[in-house]
Amino acid sequence: MYTTSTTVSSRIESYCRTWRMWLENDESVIMGDNIMSATSDVQSTSLSDDIELGAVCSQSWALQINDAETRFLGSEYDLSLYLADLTGVTTYSTLESYTYAELSKLTVEQISKLGEVLGGERIPLGRFTCVKSKKSGGNTEVTFADRLYFSDKTYVPKVKLPAWSKAVEDDICKQLGLQNGNDYTIPAKLRVKGGARLYGKGHIRLKTANFDFKISSIPKDTTMRQMLSYIASAQGEFGFVDRYGRYVRKWYGSSVKILDNNTIDLPTLGERPNVLAGIVCKVSDSETLRLGNTTGSAGRVLEFENPYMTMSLLRSLWHRIGGFSWYTTELFHRLGDPRFDVGDVITYVSESGESYDIPITNIGFNFDGGLSADISAVGLSVEEQL
Repeated sequence: MYTTSTTVSSRIESYCRTWRMWLENDESVIMGDNIMSATSDVQSTSLSDDIELGAVCSQSWALQINDAETRFLGSEYDLSLYLADLTGVTTYSTLESYTYAELSKLTVEQISKLGEVLGGERIPLGRFTCVKSKKSGGNTEVTFADRLYFSDKTYVPKVKLPAWSKAVEDDICKQLGLQNGNDYTIPAKLRVKGGARLYGKGHIRLKTANFDFKISSIPKDTTMRQMLSYIASAQGEFGFVDRYGRYVRKWYGSSVKILDNNTIDLPTLGERPNVLAGIVCKVSDSETLRLGNTTGSAGRVLEFENPYMTMSLLRSLWHRIGGFSWYTTELFHRLGDPRFDVGDVITYVSESGESYDIPITNIGFNFDGGLSADISAVGLSVEEQL
């Protein structure tokens, strides 16, 4: 979950708020009323209707822009949102929030419609490349996608094999024009569900193993996305491009926010929680690794394929995800919160006081001066999986 100042956080959670979008690169800035509406596709942690390990998903935005001059196609832009205070006219104090370089790109009309940028804060939404652009009269319809949009082509290594997984991940990111934002140097300290620390023999605090493994060859016709997926699943994570245009991996953690019926429509919830009880990894046609209860009688079984998986890696990632529980959910967030990231966990509290942990496996935004969001947590029941 993205962190903002107290002033901005308070306004985000109020009913009196007006959003504006800001789109910029080294050559131009388009913002304010010039961006009339925008819709993101559903950013996901899963490629199916079930929770997954190793999914590597792209995100895109479709914008309606009142602009007939700018050439967007092929250019890379930073997209952000800001809260505009339109109670007064633009003054010098309004402009103090911006650098001279930013102001020099604005027209007089843009400045007049700027409004007060609350706290001088813009909330980054991501770095995107324009892949579609259609002009009609004075309006332009553009589609922006992150760099994973280009990852469905065959991976041809530019590093000498065998190589460590980090080197392969770095190579793919470089070929896609992404910064690798993953840190291989800091082992994660293990906790059980609820946050309690895990200890081994001699009361030694348990940490994840070194997940940087050797890759000696690449399976035929493997795409960049598939290769990133193998590395992510070996880490017990999924992959995506973050707000700053970096490729990162994560798994669901503790709840970042509590929601109630004041800001959302009544959600659709699964009848009972899904609980990960076992894990199965197909390494090859002749080798399958299993941990936990894999019969399906005690809970959900997570199944995936990874030609580089070892039992040591599987044990380490199972310590991180075993016992994870969540409710399959669909909800409409009327007062959409742009601070939410895919992979965050939120908690819904019903009017009767019952609480439900909901991992954000899918999130899509709609902007038209206001902001709303469709949020869901995918997951099949034990019966559906069987």
